[in-house]
Amino acid sequence: MASMTDAHVDKVSAMTDVSGRSTHGLARRYGLALAAVIFVAFLPLISLFAASVAASVNGCALDEGNPHPCLILGRDAGQALYNMAVGGWLMIFTLPIGAGLFVLWLLVLVIHAWRRRRRPSFDRPG
Repeated sequence: MASMTDAHVDKVSAMTDVSGRSTHGLARRYGLALAAVIFVAFLPLISLFAASVAASVNGCALDEGNPHPCLILGRDAGQALYNMAVGGWLMIFTLPIGAGLFVLWLLVLVIHAWRRRRRPSFDRPG
């Protein structure tokens, strides 16, 4: 019975850091930060693909030269599709910024993991 209790304590202590916070919440925060960086970096590409799909589904012409009339649900969406497609050029700015934020995110993650490994553990004999 005592070995089962010790195993349970080891599992619980492995899921919490020194301050008693759950490491699952920490992993979730790092994951959300990475998802936000990726989403912001690729948002212009998502906009470009959405405009392209909407134009092709409705049989409309879409190019970067000028807006073309495109009826979607009885309304002309040509200018909006044109703006979405030309907005894809914003990737020139968002991809390098996203790459820099990813490197920063990775650096913070590595430093955080390194510092957690170096902390003395008071619950382990040693």
